[in-house]
Amino acid sequence: MEALKVLTKVLMFLKNDALKTINVHPACGKFTASDFTWVLTVPADWKDFPKGFMIEAAIQAGLVTEDTKGKLMLVLEPEAALTWCLKLPSDGFFTQNYSRDSQDPSPGPTDAGTSCNDPPGSQVAVHFEKEPEETKVLLETQNRDGKRYLVVDCGDIYINIAVYEVLEGGTLKKLQEAPINFLGGRTVDRKFKQFLEEIFSDGVWKEYEENFSSEVQKMMYDFIRLKQVDEDVQISCPFSLGMWAQRKKKIETFFVSVEGASWDEGVIRISREKLRSFFDESLQGITKSLREELQKDLNIGSIVLVGGFAESQILRQHITDQFGPQYKVLCPLRPQEAVLKGAVELGRNPKLVSSQKKGPACLNWFS
Repeated sequence: MEALKVLTKVLMFLKNDALKTINVHPACGKFTASDFTWVLTVPADWKDFPKGFMIEAAIQAGLVTEDTKGKLMLVLEPEAALTWCLKLPSDGFFTQNYSRDSQDPSPGPTDAGTSCNDPPGSQVAVHFEKEPEETKVLLETQNRDGKRYLVVDCGDIYINIAVYEVLEGGTLKKLQEAPINFLGGRTVDRKFKQFLEEIFSDGVWKEYEENFSSEVQKMMYDFIRLKQVDEDVQISCPFSLGMWAQRKKKIETFFVSVEGASWDEGVIRISREKLRSFFDESLQGITKSLREELQKDLNIGSIVLVGGFAESQILRQHITDQFGPQYKVLCPLRPQEAVLKGAVELGRNPKLVSSQKKGPACLNWFS
């Protein structure tokens, strides 16, 4: 399908769902799309992104019309996320130490770190030995004019790194942007899938993928949850995979020569060390990109991690280990939601971002 048609259908669904939810409450009255300012978040590499494409999709989806395009805002994801982070109190961030000395933190579920759409305990706020008061001190001073932040937007596909400065009144201005890095969360997913292929050898996994694609998708979805932690994990083996494998040999024998995994009555157990190995390529690439930006001497005070991949404790701890001694490493408890909530803030107050784009194609871009 054409990309424009796909995006239009997605926006139309979200618009209709939002209006349906709002109009459920009779006391609110009846609302239509024209009653709202619509804020669309867009990739950080804006220079390569067709603005007209987003505008046309929004019009076709019924968010705005040709006459009401002024009610459409296009917001860069890192700017939205940083806007939200600057509003958070000290207990709105993960607290972490600056070394690998405490290799065995004691994670536990917390209401503050759990999305309303996630099962209890699926996200974890990790508390290390260092007192959280230090984080509080760091955050109490972060809203001063002139402070600079390196924002690391950790997505499924890409890692985008940009430097922002807080101007007078709290307005954000982008100073620098690194080349886009395609080593996001799916790099880890790919390593996990390669490991499954190593376990279920002799072509078993490839045949299973071809014949049970929906079950493979379910396994990958389950793994997205598992890669948020830094500990031994286990994932249920679909019944069909077990049956498919046993056409070749007993399923236990597939695990005999594989390091880092074991079989336990329908469950695949993966060691902490093996789980961490799935992250190696991605973390090395992110570290390299960050060092290149930090060597430019832009007087950066803090590194802010946002995006869905930043849910990973392994990623957060690695960045803290590598850069914590020199920089403040901050990550909100809900790093993926930061983009959404920051977009709402910018919709309410567009002047929070310094306009760097001019011309009619940009609509009223923060002007």
